[in-house]
Amino acid sequence: MTRAAVALALFLAARPAAACTFCDGSVRTRQTLRHHFAAAKVVVHGQLKNPRFDPATDGGSTDLHVTTVLKDDPARRNRGVLTVPRYLPVVGDTPPDYLMFFAAGGGDLDPAFGVPASKAVVEYLKGAADPAAGLGFFFRHLDAADPTVAADAFLEFARAADAEIVKAGREYDPAKLRRLIADPAVPADRLGVFAFLLGVCGAPADADFLAGLLKPNPPGERVTGAFGGLLAGYVMLAPKGGWAFTAEVLADPKRGYAERLSAVGTVRYFQATRAAECKAEVLRCCAALLPHGDLADQAVEDLRRWAYWDLTADVLAQFGKPTHAAPIVKRATVRYALTCPTDETKAFVARLRQTEPKLVKDVEEMLARFEPVKK
Repeated sequence: MTRAAVALALFLAARPAAACTFCDGSVRTRQTLRHHFAAAKVVVHGQLKNPRFDPATDGGSTDLHVTTVLKDDPARRNRGVLTVPRYLPVVGDTPPDYLMFFAAGGGDLDPAFGVPASKAVVEYLKGAADPAAGLGFFFRHLDAADPTVAADAFLEFARAADAEIVKAGREYDPAKLRRLIADPAVPADRLGVFAFLLGVCGAPADADFLAGLLKPNPPGERVTGAFGGLLAGYVMLAPKGGWAFTAEVLADPKRGYAERLSAVGTVRYFQATRAAECKAEVLRCCAALLPHGDLADQAVEDLRRWAYWDLTADVLAQFGKPTHAAPIVKRATVRYALTCPTDETKAFVARLRQTEPKLVKDVEEMLARFEPVKK
């Protein structure tokens, strides 16, 4: 991913999200079994038999022998065997048990989604489809023995809003979360969410557990990919130590670029959800980042968007340094100066119109295109 693409991704992630902040975006866009169930007209579980391949169309068909009907519609016509217009081979030891979701149109069924599924998945779906099922239900299945169940329960959290996750905190078990985070068999892309959940429900001792994962430098591939969520959990459980460590990470150029970017995302999460409570610590973290040209534009742009003008002198002091000569950093500083309403920034812009008029003009045109400049 390019530097600009990473910056854009984090900029978008800084906005209040409709899904969990600390989950990979590619996961949170997937539909859960509960959503597939709600959209389908017919949901059945059964066994695949008699797959037929059609070389003329490079497709085929397969019979589904229905054993359990979870949702029904007249279009099924009480048929116990449904022909799926797809070639679904059952080869060797491949389990033939299958869960199929059908749409209904024109008086017949059209397969919309299907997945290999044991009886455990069927029982799970019965509970998940209950309108009363909440995140507490899905939490209980995060460590399910059936991987389909565990993955779907995690997906429910990935798609849940941060506020929903926090609200259900009393239903979480810190011991289970510690076990999941420490288990090398758990997919790495779940660790950040699990650490965020631990931050919601854990005790001060859990802060030491998360800090032990975060503080080694480098922290290891699994931790690096989940750094933002682990850091958020640490800050929630031990604010004093967590914020101090966050500022240290941002100020340390020896830390991995990905870790520092993740720390930026964590700071943005707290600013978006607890702005008044965390403003002093957010400013401390931005101040730690400003002297470092590789990420200074992130802090400058955040301060501008939040209208936090407390660090104006520090922001302007970086302009002209060789370490901050990259165009993306210079433009961010000029955007800040054009937006900030202080006499200090007005004088800065006036001087810059004499020395770098094209830069000021280009930034003004960009601001005029996307947002009005505050006078």
